[in-house]
Amino acid sequence: MENQINETKPLNVKGLILLIGTVFGALIAFATCGSFLSIVGGLIGGFLFAVFFNTFLLPHRSHDR
Repeated sequence: MENQINETKPLNVKGLILLIGTVFGALIAFATCGSFLSIVGGLIGGFLFAVFFNTFLLPHRSHDR
């Protein structure tokens, strides 16, 4: 029986955080206001918060790695 080795690609965590932040920002803004402009504002707000998280908060958490 041969050994099967699955080569996995590393997960792009920063890109995933950006995606989740923008989607949930839009969903939360739509749930609170219920208009199309709230979706756009939520996308922008969620993206900016995710960029802030990736830039300032994520790199300084070295003690849990």
